[in-house]
Amino acid sequence: MSMKKTGLIAALLALMVQVSPILSSAHGGAMGEEKGEGSLQVMVDGRMVEGSAMVSSDMSELMLPLRSIGEILGSEVRWDAEHQAVLINSAFYPENSSNHMDHSSHQDHQSMGEMGNMMMQPTPIVLDGVLYQADIDPIRMNGSLLVSADTIEKAFHVQVKWNKALNKVQIVSSATSQFEKEQEQVDNAFHGVGMVPVIAADGAKEFHLTAEIGPWSPVKGVVTNAWMFNGQAPGPVIRVTEGDHVRIKLDNKLPEPTAIHWHGLHLPNGMDGVPGLTQDNVQVGSNYTYDFIASHPGTFMYHSHYDDMKQIGNGLYGAFIIDPKITSSETKYDHDYMMMISGFHVNTSDEEDQDYYTINGRSYPDTPPIVVKKGETVRIRMANIDTMEVHTMHLHGMDFKVIAKDGHPVKEPQTMNTVLIGPGETYDIALTADTIGNWMFHCHILDHTMNAGEMANGEMGGLITILKVTE
Repeated sequence: MSMKKTGLIAALLALMVQVSPILSSAHGGAMGEEKGEGSLQVMVDGRMVEGSAMVSSDMSELMLPLRSIGEILGSEVRWDAEHQAVLINSAFYPENSSNHMDHSSHQDHQSMGEMGNMMMQPTPIVLDGVLYQADIDPIRMNGSLLVSADTIEKAFHVQVKWNKALNKVQIVSSATSQFEKEQEQVDNAFHGVGMVPVIAADGAKEFHLTAEIGPWSPVKGVVTNAWMFNGQAPGPVIRVTEGDHVRIKLDNKLPEPTAIHWHGLHLPNGMDGVPGLTQDNVQVGSNYTYDFIASHPGTFMYHSHYDDMKQIGNGLYGAFIIDPKITSSETKYDHDYMMMISGFHVNTSDEEDQDYYTINGRSYPDTPPIVVKKGETVRIRMANIDTMEVHTMHLHGMDFKVIAKDGHPVKEPQTMNTVLIGPGETYDIALTADTIGNWMFHCHILDHTMNAGEMANGEMGGLITILKVTE
C-alpha cells in the first residue's frame, strides 16, 4: 500500500472520532447537522448530497460519498455482497475478474483497529461492466463508501470542483449544457414572444401544451427537476389579440392529474380550469381542450390548479398576453418585456420557501438584462406566480409609472420606484430611460436576492435584473 493512501486512511480514522455523527451511511444521513472539522458539504448541480466529503490532513486528497452522488445523478449504484464490490451501471460482477477479498466473517460491530484493517482492504468497483482501477482505493466507513474525486469524474462524466473558500465540493454534470439549451426559451419569455399558433379551419388560433417533468437550470451550475409546459419553466408565452378565438389542447405527461386555469381571463365557466368544480381532472396520459374568446386585453397568466403547491411551486405556469385591437390612441413603447416572478425548491420542500427565486425561470446573475438606449420608452409586465411570497420590485436610478393592474389600465397612473406585488397579481409599469448607467431592478425583500439561501462571498442572486441604459 502506498504511503499516500496510508496517510489518508490515518487522517480519516482520526476524523472518525471527531466527526462520527456525519460519517453515516449514505441513506442514514447527516443532513442538517453541522459539518465537522475535515468534512465538506457536497453539491451536485446545486443539490445537496446526503453525506460529506472528507479531505486528508495535508489537504491533498479528496474522498467523496459514492452512492449518494450516484443516486442524485440517476445512476444505478449497488452493493455486490458475494464479491464485496460496488457495481455502477452494471448488472453483475465480471466473470473473468478475481476478488481476493472476503469480508463475510466481519461482524456488524468492530473495534477501531478492526475497522482500520477493513478500510485498508481495496473495494473493487465495476463500472459499466468492467472492473475499474481507481487512482486511490475506495474506503468504507460506517456503511458509506468514499472514493476519490478522479473516480467520481470518470464514473459519472462530471467535473468535481473543490471550493476551499466556501468549504464545499461542487460537482457539475449536465448543468452547463442544460443552461445553454434553455437560453432561447428564457429570452423569448423575457421579450414576450408568443408561441406560433396553428390557424384552424374555423379561424381559431390553436396551441398545444404538454405538462411534463424535466430538468431546468435556474442559474449556471444548478439543475432541478421542474414541472413544466413544453419543456420549459415557465411555460411558453401565449400571446393573442383581443377578440381572437383561442383553442388550447393540454396533454398530461405528469405522474399525477392536472388542469389549467386561465388566471384573470373572462371566459365561460366550463373553461375556467378548476378540477372538481368546472371540469374533471385531466388524468395521467389523457388530454383536454380549452376553447374560448380572448375577450379583453391585458397581462395575465395560466397555471395548474391541481396540487397547487407542488405543481405551481415547481414551474407549471406561464404568461398569457392579450394585445388590444390596434387603435390610434394606444400608447406605443420602444420595448415590451415580460417578467414571471417565482422560484424553485432545489433543496427545500414544497411547503418551505424557495431557495432560488427567479425571473422567467432564471436567478441573478443569469437573468437577462433590460438593454435600452437613452430616451427610449419601456413597458415591463410583471406577474407574481409565487405560491406564498409577496415581492417588492424596486428600480434604482429612475422612477416608473404603474399603468395597469391585473390586466386593467389604471385611470390615474402612479409615479413610483417600488411596487408591491402579491401572489396572483400582475402589474404593468412604464418608464423613459433618461439616465445612462447600469441600474439594478430587484425585490427589496432581501432574502429573495440570494441563491441557495446564502450570499456567497457577499454576492447577490435571485430576483434581480439590470436595466442597462446606453447612449
